[in-house]
Amino acid sequence: MSRLTKQFCLFFLSSMTSWAVAAQVLTLHQAEQIALSEDLGLQAQVEQSSALREESAFAAQLPDPQLILAGANLPVDTWDIDQEPMTQLKVGVRQQFPAGDTRALRQQKVTAQSSQVDAERSDAALKLRQEVRQHWLNLAGWIHSRQLLSGYRPVFEQLVDVTLSFYKVGKKHQQDYLRAKLLLGQLDNRLLAADKQIAMERAWFSRWLGDAAYGELDSGWPENWVAPKAGPVATDHPRLLASDYRVRQQAAQLDLAGERYKPNWGLELSYARREADDMAGDRLPDFFSAAITVDLPLFTANRQDRQYRAEEHRLAALRVSRADLLAEMNASLASGLAQVRELQRSVVLYREQLLQLGEQQAEAALQAYRSDAADFADVMQSSSVRLELELDYQQTLQRYYQSLAGVYYLLPDHSPIGEDAHYE
Repeated sequence: MSRLTKQFCLFFLSSMTSWAVAAQVLTLHQAEQIALSEDLGLQAQVEQSSALREESAFAAQLPDPQLILAGANLPVDTWDIDQEPMTQLKVGVRQQFPAGDTRALRQQKVTAQSSQVDAERSDAALKLRQEVRQHWLNLAGWIHSRQLLSGYRPVFEQLVDVTLSFYKVGKKHQQDYLRAKLLLGQLDNRLLAADKQIAMERAWFSRWLGDAAYGELDSGWPENWVAPKAGPVATDHPRLLASDYRVRQQAAQLDLAGERYKPNWGLELSYARREADDMAGDRLPDFFSAAITVDLPLFTANRQDRQYRAEEHRLAALRVSRADLLAEMNASLASGLAQVRELQRSVVLYREQLLQLGEQQAEAALQAYRSDAADFADVMQSSSVRLELELDYQQTLQRYYQSLAGVYYLLPDHSPIGEDAHYE
């Protein structure tokens, strides 16, 4: 095979691969995964969590030791270091030790902050997935509506042709023809409105999907979405976990306030060299010094006591907020499940009764009009009612699945995604 032939084959295969990728229908699951991987807010939270993990190691360390270099008791008349026996050149080190378990508690607090950011990121991923689903279902609803409107356009065109032919032979009035034309114009206007909404939803998805947002999308309603049974929100929901970690941080802060009743202390070691000689001509001995410093937390009434009680109140407030959040989420879950059940009943009603009745009425009215047994107003009304029933049915399906998306946010373990249910 020649080099030119090889290059042609490679170009052909590359083109076919690109065409296959471009022709691939984008699904809701794929859109969710792309959004989760491309969202900059989630990436920022990853970096923030990493920073806090690094900071937690730093928080457990002792303060840096201090180096001491000093010249003591220098004679100001000559500045000679060997003139006076008390002149010293000192070198030492000083180390401070925080009170009690202060370092461990600081590390515990920062570790809880890191875990809080991780939980908030998981909750943000849940919310992003829910938002993607809501917009995807909006887009699917408008696509279905447009398909219905496009499917009914030939029906309304047929009405225009029928009324025109009857008007030409004098069997009907011009008013019927004008009504049919008006009905067709109104349908075209709704098609334009649907196109506008579809374009807006695609533009929203382009933030993460890029040009793929304007390609072919799988607009079918989710087949594996099933309404979960009623149950309380799990305590390991990321939003609740974030609240738990805030409580843990404040508990560590309260313990830190308790450690302030204990003294900080420090250790200082120094070596002093003397250059002067004694009366016998021998160099005087050097000095070694050691000192310990201790704080005296004696007056605690308006310092440690006040601060400790303030931290107690903050901890109590966070615990109440956490309980209120759990009650709010459970109430939202109960409301969402009730809405899902009601919409499910509406879907069944549309499928089993309303759509069939609308179709039968429209066909009967058209046959009666053709046989001159009904007015055109009856035909127009029945056709409009049938279309509105079809559109309302699609909107009811959309609201049903959007309500399910809200329930899945509160019950992520019941999500139809399977291994991605926890959204880590």
